[in-house]
Amino acid sequence: MNNGIPYFPLDVHVDDKIKLIEAEFGVTGFAVIVKLYQKIYGEQGYYCEWTNDVALLFSRSLGLGGTAVSEIVKAAIRRGIFDKDIFEKYQVLTSKGVQRRYFEAVSRRKNVEVKKEYLLVQVAPKYGNVNILSENADISEENADRNGQRKEEKRKVKKSKEEESKEGAAAAVYDDDLKKVITVYEGNIAPITSIVREAMADWLKDVEAGVVIYAINEAAKHNARNWAYINAVIKRQFDAGNKTLEAVQLAKKAYKANPDNLNVYEDSMGIDMDAIERAMQKKYDKE
Repeated sequence: MNNGIPYFPLDVHVDDKIKLIEAEFGVTGFAVIVKLYQKIYGEQGYYCEWTNDVALLFSRSLGLGGTAVSEIVKAAIRRGIFDKDIFEKYQVLTSKGVQRRYFEAVSRRKNVEVKKEYLLVQVAPKYGNVNILSENADISEENADRNGQRKEEKRKVKKSKEEESKEGAAAAVYDDDLKKVITVYEGNIAPITSIVREAMADWLKDVEAGVVIYAINEAAKHNARNWAYINAVIKRQFDAGNKTLEAVQLAKKAYKANPDNLNVYEDSMGIDMDAIERAMQKKYDKE
C-alpha cells in the first residue's frame, strides 16, 4: 500500500543546511535533495530506504552518476538534513522535519501505520491516528492473535447474503463516483496519478462526489490546476460541515445574500477574490 502524500511544502527561503549543499554541489545538489523529498513523501511518506540498489536506480532516474548522488547524500546526512543514526542503523533516509510535515499532512486519515524503529518525533497525543508498529512484536502478536483470527474468519463466513449484497451495492456506487471524479479531473486538470487517485478515494469516504467535482471546477475557474488547490477547497468545505454539493451551494447562496459579510462564504484558498473586489469597490463608492 502506498502511504505517501500527493504534495509537500517547500519553503521559499530554505535553511542553511540546504544552502550549504547547493554551495558545495551547485544546483545539482539542491535538485537531488528535492528529488529525495519527492521520493520520501510520495512513497512511504516519512522515510525511504537507501540501499546500494535504491541509490543506483535513483541516480539513473536523474541521469546522474551514482558517485555524484552518493556524495550529495553523504553531505546531506553529515549536515543533518537526514538523521545520521537512523541511516547508519537501518539504511533509511528520514528526519524530524520530514516526519512532522508528514503527520500533519495525513492527520485526517483514520489510521497511519509507522515503524517504531524509524520514529523521531513524539506522536501522542497530537497525532492520535498514528499506529506505531514494532518489528520485534510481529511474531508474538501473530501467535497471540491466532484465536482471534479464527473467530474473525467464522464471523465472516456467517455474514448474511443480505449484508454482502448491500456492501456490494455500496461499493459499486463508490466506484462509479470515483470514476466520475477522475473523468472530470482529467478533463479539466491533468492525467490522474496513483497518489491523486488515492487522495480522491479517501475524500469520497467523507464527502459527496459533487463536492470533489465542485473543487475541481473551482481550480479550473481560477486557473490553479493542481491537486494542492483542489484538496484545499475540499478540506475547507469539509471543515465547514459541507459534505454534500447541496450544502456547498447553500453556503454560496447565503454568501450572495449578504455579500458585504466576507466571512459568510470562503473558497479553498481563502475568500472569493472576485467577491472581495465587489465588496471593497462598494465600500469605496460609498466613501
